[in-house]
Amino acid sequence: MNVNQAFNSANFKHRVTSMNPILALLMVFAITLVTLTLLPFLLLFGLISFLTLRFLGKKMLRRQQAEQAHAYQNYANVQREPTAPYADMFKRSGTSQGSTTGRTFEHQAD
Repeated sequence: MNVNQAFNSANFKHRVTSMNPILALLMVFAITLVTLTLLPFLLLFGLISFLTLRFLGKKMLRRQQAEQAHAYQNYANVQREPTAPYADMFKRSGTSQGSTTGRTFEHQAD
């Protein structure tokens, strides 16, 4: 069985025990300092990216929807899909605009 010697547990144990403890402590402090220094910048970058994508995404989505709304304006003879049969089921009726009962859908007797 040909195993890489770098992963041999005896070699690893020897490397860890023969490491200078001061050097190991300095390496831990250096990694901690770099991490604590870069973390605020990473969080700031994430916040700026999130806000930019949020606002620009809304703007680009509005522009795209406006383009789609005017896509068939010049083509009057294009066959369009019919509206869904119950698409307006949950729209408010014109008579009860001012008074709301708190329900989503009012049953009307047949």
